[in-house]
Amino acid sequence: MASSSSSARFIDAALRATGERALSYTDCNLKWVIRQHLLALLDDFPTLAPRSDTFTDDDGAASHLLQAHGFLPISSATPHVLVTIWLHRSYPHHAPIVHVFPTDARLLPHDHPFFDPSGAVASPYLHRWRYPSSDLSHLARNLVNIFRLRHPYHFDTTPPPPAADASLASRLEATDRLHARLHRDTKQFQARIGEEIERFGSVQLALRDRAKTIESGLRDLEAERLRLERSLEEKAEDANVLSAWLQVHGGKPQVPDDTEALEAVGERERRMAESEAAAGAIDDVVCALDEALAAGVLDAGAYAKQVRRLAREQFFHNALVRKIQQTSGDLPW
Repeated sequence: MASSSSSARFIDAALRATGERALSYTDCNLKWVIRQHLLALLDDFPTLAPRSDTFTDDDGAASHLLQAHGFLPISSATPHVLVTIWLHRSYPHHAPIVHVFPTDARLLPHDHPFFDPSGAVASPYLHRWRYPSSDLSHLARNLVNIFRLRHPYHFDTTPPPPAADASLASRLEATDRLHARLHRDTKQFQARIGEEIERFGSVQLALRDRAKTIESGLRDLEAERLRLERSLEEKAEDANVLSAWLQVHGGKPQVPDDTEALEAVGERERRMAESEAAAGAIDDVVCALDEALAAGVLDAGAYAKQVRRLAREQFFHNALVRKIQQTSGDLPW
């Protein structure tokens, strides 16, 4: 009773303090709730004691808060656990902040399902915290239950309790066991997912590079196709011009009379030069048709038809050249 009275006097003095020693709780009604909850916790767990100190959040903000600090008894066969339960500046609407600490003889494990390597506790009860159904006494009892499932300290284990006791486990304890298993499975799943994300990210980058290469190749092929089509059109125009010229001038050459000998010589040389040029132009057209066929611009049927027509015209030009060369000896001089 004396201990309870001294705790009540300490809490009342802390809540009434002003100036630099004032706590960060501002709502007078909530201060009464804080007093009632903290006294109930200390009555249920006399090994804890009230204190006030400065608490620094993860973002660097400092608050002057109340806390319950001391050893939490787990069972008669296991060591007590050194804990600090901070009452958040928005308590009871915000869940308390619980830390587990090592002792001189016992260290904390790094893979505990209910707190991180720094000792910050993350239990199902804290996650489900809802005022007014949640309070400090129920929180402490939940800590005892989950630490029975997996004790924070390494120690020599005692024989397991009788099987009959296991049947008395509450639904909350079963939930805590499930939470421990889920914690382990979640860590493994997160590690595996991280590896998969990294691998698929590398594949995505490689596919993007390949897509850029393919797009560049397609643009080059399209430009080459357009160039061949223009070249084919030009050669076809040349062939049409030659074909029209042959239809007009393709008759049998006339033998000039004696009075037109000089003009005839000039005319023969001109016609022979034109025929030789036409035969050479047809060679160029055939080469262009070969390129168009190889590029897929021209099908095989159209290619064969054009080549046969050009071959006939070229044969005529070559024959005309030979004819002019044979008749050049009949000139009067």
